[in-house]
Amino acid sequence: MNRRIVVGDIHGCAKTFQKLIRDKVRPGREDELILLGDYINKGPDSKGVLDFIMELKPAVGKLVALRGNHEESLLEGLKYRWEEIAFRNKGGVATLQSFGVRDVHEIPPKYISLISATLFYYETKDFLIVHAGLNFDLEDPFRDDYSMLNIRQMEVEPAKIGNKILVHGHTPVPWKSIEAKIRNGKREIEYNLDAGCVYPEYEGYGRLVALDLDNREVFVQDNVE
Repeated sequence: MNRRIVVGDIHGCAKTFQKLIRDKVRPGREDELILLGDYINKGPDSKGVLDFIMELKPAVGKLVALRGNHEESLLEGLKYRWEEIAFRNKGGVATLQSFGVRDVHEIPPKYISLISATLFYYETKDFLIVHAGLNFDLEDPFRDDYSMLNIRQMEVEPAKIGNKILVHGHTPVPWKSIEAKIRNGKREIEYNLDAGCVYPEYEGYGRLVALDLDNREVFVQDNVE
């Protein structure tokens, strides 16, 4: 693989996602593309995001789609009525509208299959990549799937993950803080790539970020929805 590129939380911002990938990242057949999850909910076109992921799969060397808490919420909503209500309250109404349906059970099976196949985490030689983070209070943080999707506060302990650098999203932070950390020239123990793409109304947010793990080249796209 030539490049290993991680993309932050998309949240239904299909136009922004497409512009970032097509105009800036421009992945090829030798590149590996790793998506941090939260493809759906809140933004205007969750279906379009999933369609583009399926379009990208054969166009890149490898595509790794991690699971976010919003994908998990949809899957749980397929099992339990009360979980579907929770899904709707987390921005799921916008997802249903993008599919032109009123119920999660009406979402076409190929999209459910795509979401069901997402991974909780992904490891490379130097990086541990996960949607939200890990529960480092445990001796073995890999035992806690819930925290991988939902945790917001953590004290990273590199020794518990083989001294790898943790890369995650889930908790929106201002773009400038992400940029400063990536470009400071230091070897960090953690990178958060969620710049709140779906929140352009808040100062410092409203951007979709991608990071080339090997040379720390960063790509950023303002929300164009």
